[in-house]
Amino acid sequence: MVDFELELSDKDMARFLELIHVEKRTVGSQFLNEIVSGIVEHIPFQNITMLTGPRHRPSTDWIKREMLSGLGGLCTVRNPFLYAFLKKLGFEVRFVSSTILEPDCHISLIVSLNDDEWWVDVGNGYPYFSPIRLADESPQSNWFFRYRLVRKGPRYEVQHAFPGEEWSTNHHFSPIGVNFSVFDHMHEMHYQEPDWGPFLTGIRVNRFWSDGGAILKDHRATSPDGMEVLSEPEKIQSWLEQWFGPTFWNHIDVNLAYKRWKETAQVVI
Repeated sequence: MVDFELELSDKDMARFLELIHVEKRTVGSQFLNEIVSGIVEHIPFQNITMLTGPRHRPSTDWIKREMLSGLGGLCTVRNPFLYAFLKKLGFEVRFVSSTILEPDCHISLIVSLNDDEWWVDVGNGYPYFSPIRLADESPQSNWFFRYRLVRKGPRYEVQHAFPGEEWSTNHHFSPIGVNFSVFDHMHEMHYQEPDWGPFLTGIRVNRFWSDGGAILKDHRATSPDGMEVLSEPEKIQSWLEQWFGPTFWNHIDVNLAYKRWKETAQVVI
């Protein structure tokens, strides 16, 4: 599975570890867990730069630039970068294809450590702080929700349970590794067809930490200060400046993102 190549220098590696507040250590489950939780906390899950950028799949240069600048992105940026980052560190990692609404529409990762395999996903917009070993069906819990892997035949379901609710399946995947080209159709649809997914017809920005989070979904913003409705771009910008760092909010164009959200027929080639 070698049809994805993203080159990272030692300087790039050190820069990203600094961004996610993690110190380099020996390859292992603890280091993997620290990397994943650091990304969830410090690198925004966001579609603003997707809205303001060209409407085609991100190049490896784009992916590298977005992540090393601290801007973050969606699964099309976050998980491919993490794949390259982990490989450079010495982890054995592969892409796997997940089904949300249709096959091959979400990029996930499996990391092999000794005789164990771990599911990793920093690109689904949920606080999956901890990787999960494929044989382990016990729930992972945080302040936002519980999540777990449940094996169903040859596939695994990623299940969520929010406070007061029953378990439900968010998506499912086969642990068999795939070429990155498996996601070609997803990339084309994701960036060019407004009705295919939610990211050309709304705004999504979030980051989560151990006891809280900042979550923007269209006009609705939730933070430790409570829920509020942000009715215009200026209010969105002000809220982002309160809950995200300047490496993010100082390098995005909320006004343009807002305009393209509201005018979904506008396509930038």
